[in-house]
Amino acid sequence: MDADFSVELGPTAPALEIPWRDAEGRLQYVDLRNEPSGIERIPEAQLFPALRQFLLDVNSQQSPWQTAKCDVWEEAAEPAENFYGACFARHCYVDLVLTGEARSLRDSLEAHERLAQRIAQMLEADDELEATAEIVVRRCYFHRAAPSDEPHAPHDETSDAGYCLTLYLSGFGASADEAAERWSQALQAAAKCLLQLPPHDEHPKD
Repeated sequence: MDADFSVELGPTAPALEIPWRDAEGRLQYVDLRNEPSGIERIPEAQLFPALRQFLLDVNSQQSPWQTAKCDVWEEAAEPAENFYGACFARHCYVDLVLTGEARSLRDSLEAHERLAQRIAQMLEADDELEATAEIVVRRCYFHRAAPSDEPHAPHDETSDAGYCLTLYLSGFGASADEAAERWSQALQAAAKCLLQLPPHDEHPKD
C-alpha cells in the first residue's frame, strides 16, 4: 500500500463541523459511538459491508476514535495514472475525531500531525496490497449545541475549535470486483491501525 499524510489548514481548506446537517436536511451527523444502531441511517453503510464493519469497529467503545462523515465512489482508472497500472478503482473518505480519553488532544495540531504520520507509516508497511491511503489533518469545529436549521459559522461562540483527520482510501484492480476487494482489505488494515495506535503514547521524537 502506498500511504502518505498532509496538513490542510489554509483559509480555503475544507473544515469539518460536528454535528452537521446538509442544506436539504436529508443527511446529518450520526453519533455511532453512542448510538451504534444509527448505522442503519447511513446509506453508504447499507451499500458497502466493508465500510459498515469499519464504522462499527472504529466507533466501538475501546476505540480512541469516532467517525463523522463518509462517502464512497467508483471509477474507471487510467492505468498510466495510478501506481498499479490498474483499470478500476474504488475510493472512500472517512472523517475521524478523537474521543474518550483522547478528547483532550482534539485541539493539538502537533498530536494530529504525529498521528497522521504514524497511521501512514503503519499502512505503508503492507507492500503487497494494491491500494493507497492519504491521511489529511484538517480543522474541526465542535459545536456544543445541537445544530439549528441555519448552519453554524466557524467563529460561532458555541463551538470549540480543534482538528480532525480525513482518511482517504483507494483500492485498485484489473476489474471492478478486484478493486472493491482491495479497497475492503485497505479498510480492514486501516481499522486495525486506528485501534492499535494509542494517541496518548505518541510523543515527539528527539
